[in-house]
Amino acid sequence: MKKIFKISLLLFIFSNFETRAQILSDSGTRQLISNGLEKMYSYDFKESTEIFNKVKTRYPQHPVGYLLFAIQTELQYFPLKDYPAANKQYMSLLNQSRNLAEGMLDKDDEDIEANFFELATLGYLAAYDADNQEFMKAVGIAKKAYGHLKKGLKWTERQPEFLYSSGIYNYYRIEYPETHSIIKPFMFFFVNGDKKLGLQQLDLAAKKTIFVKNEATFYAGYVYMKYESNPAKALYYNNLLIEKFPENLLYQMQRIDFLVALGKYDEANDYIEKLQKQKGIIYQCASTVFKGLIAEKAQKDDRTAEALLLKGVKMPYDERFTKDYQAMAYVGLARIAKRAGEPAKVKQYAKKAIDMAEYKSTIAEAKAILK
Repeated sequence: MKKIFKISLLLFIFSNFETRAQILSDSGTRQLISNGLEKMYSYDFKESTEIFNKVKTRYPQHPVGYLLFAIQTELQYFPLKDYPAANKQYMSLLNQSRNLAEGMLDKDDEDIEANFFELATLGYLAAYDADNQEFMKAVGIAKKAYGHLKKGLKWTERQPEFLYSSGIYNYYRIEYPETHSIIKPFMFFFVNGDKKLGLQQLDLAAKKTIFVKNEATFYAGYVYMKYESNPAKALYYNNLLIEKFPENLLYQMQRIDFLVALGKYDEANDYIEKLQKQKGIIYQCASTVFKGLIAEKAQKDDRTAEALLLKGVKMPYDERFTKDYQAMAYVGLARIAKRAGEPAKVKQYAKKAIDMAEYKSTIAEAKAILK
C-alpha cells in the first residue's frame, strides 16, 4: 500500500481549520508557505529556500520547517539515489520532523496538527524505504501511519484539505487489491473504501484545496490514466498544472504520456525535446520510449521505433515513474514483432509487458496480442 501513503504526503503538512496549534491559526504563515510551495514547484529553489527559512525561523521547534525542506530536497535532487549527500540530508530532515511531531503528540495525542505532521513524516519515510526495496521496513512504518490516516478520513467536512487524503485512500483501498490479488487476504484489516467517492474527492481536492492543490491535481490525472484508462480526463488535470508550472519536468513527463495516448503526437514531441535535454536517466528513459512509440504509431517507421524502444527498455527504470513506460515499450515491441511475423518475440515482449505494467490499458493490449 506504499502508494497510498506516498501520494498523500503533502496534504498532512498544512491546513487552516480551527485548532490551538500555531501554524494552522496563523494566516500570514499559511500564505507564506503557499508562496514558498509555488516557488518550489516552479523550480525557483532560491526563492523557496528564503521563504521556508522564514517559516523555520518563526517556528524553530515545529516540524513544519524541517518537512518543507525535506520536500524541497526530494524535488530539487530528483531522484535522491543519484545524490548521496542530498539523500543523507533528506533523511536527517525527516527524522528531525518526526521527533518534533512526536513531541507534540506526547503532550496531546488528539492534537490535529501533531497528527498530520506525524503522518506526513511517516509517509515519506515509508515511501523512501519502499523506493529502496526495503519493503518490510516500509510496511512497519506504514502501520504506524495508518492510525493517523484513519483520523484524517473523519476530517473532510471540517477541512477541505483532507479531501485529498480521503480520495486517495478511498480509491486505492478498492483498486489496489483488484490489481494486486496477493494482498487481498490482508485487506480485512483496513477500513473499507469507495472508488467512485474517491474520484469525486480527488476532483474536489484539485478545485478546493490550497496547500495540496498540485499533489491532488497530479494524482487525479495519474489515477484516471493508470486505472480508469481515460487519458482525456487525465489531460484535463495536467492542463491545470502545465498552465501554472510550465517548466516542471514531472508535469511535462506526465503530459507526454497523456498526449501520446490521445494521438496528439506533435505536441508530445515538443515536450519530448525538452526532456531529452535533461541528464537524469528517468527523463532520458521516458523521452526515448515515447519517441519510439511516436515513430511506430505516427511515422509508421518500425525500424526506428524498434531501435528506440529497445534502447528505452535497457535503461534502468524508476518504480514510480518509468516502469509503466517501459511496459508500454514492450507492448510496442510486441506489435512490431507481430507485423514482422516473429511469434517468439511477440510472446516474449507481451509477457514482459504484463509482468511490468500496472496501467490497465497496457495489460489489456498485451493480453490481446497474445490471443
